[in-house]
Amino acid sequence: MGQLIDFSTSCPWQLYTFAFVHLLAGIFMYTFDVCKSVFPKNNQACVGSEIVMQRMAALSLLYVGVIFSVLTYHNKGSPSKITRLSSLALNGAVAVLVGVIFAGNNAFGGFERSWMHVGDMLVFFIVVGILSSRVCQQDAEWANKIPIRDGLGINCKSLLVLFVIMCTVKILALTDFVDPSMILADGLKLTKLAHYMWNFVAVLVLEVLFGLFFSLAFDDDASHELMIGTIVFMTLVSVASIFGIQDYMSDMYGMNGRGIWIKLGIVVGLCVVGIVGGRISGRRNTGYQGVGEGTSLNV
Repeated sequence: MGQLIDFSTSCPWQLYTFAFVHLLAGIFMYTFDVCKSVFPKNNQACVGSEIVMQRMAALSLLYVGVIFSVLTYHNKGSPSKITRLSSLALNGAVAVLVGVIFAGNNAFGGFERSWMHVGDMLVFFIVVGILSSRVCQQDAEWANKIPIRDGLGINCKSLLVLFVIMCTVKILALTDFVDPSMILADGLKLTKLAHYMWNFVAVLVLEVLFGLFFSLAFDDDASHELMIGTIVFMTLVSVASIFGIQDYMSDMYGMNGRGIWIKLGIVVGLCVVGIVGGRISGRRNTGYQGVGEGTSLNV
């Protein structure tokens, strides 16, 4: 098996850095009380609505990090695909940088602790810069788009089309159609900080959309399977994470009681059908390679 990161000129270390920053931020937000460490509120701990939004933001950051790590590793031997993926990651990094800007410096009426806001700004300026350097190389190769309608059926590619549509709808819902207080338990107040984190989640969902779109429009059958497998894994992680904060969430979106198990069963069931269906139908199609078949993993 080849090295994951060899720091050679051909290694997509820019994308690994992008993914690592998101994973590190997600682990930090999942582990620590951001109201004390990042968003100072007279040294007070996060209240109910802020706890919910912090967990949503942490899971979204982990989602982005895992998806781009998997896509980068899978395509590390294809410079043209790495360039395309870097371009989409660059768009996502710019969006997050704007989100950090809007968080504001606490010293001037913003949310984030002064020194940490400066640090976050610098980190994402660096991420944007290194991704730009990869995309702007004069000899950069660019992968051609694969027609999305080709190869649709009972398989992972069709599921990716569904998830891309769902991500698009979710972004619109988070920003324009859903009142964030509706997901909170009765009696909980939506604070300004919680509302900011709710909007920041929409930015992170946009990054997830970029990753899924890349796999759908530019990558192969094995990539489609990897993305569906990643969605199953992150769905399980999300469900396990939500159990600790269910008391702060309403029943409206099925996040309590049996509703969460029904949602989990639907997502996992659809993904299993997509993977199995793709493997069965793929045996009849010349050139189909799922995960672990042939050299599809690029190792």
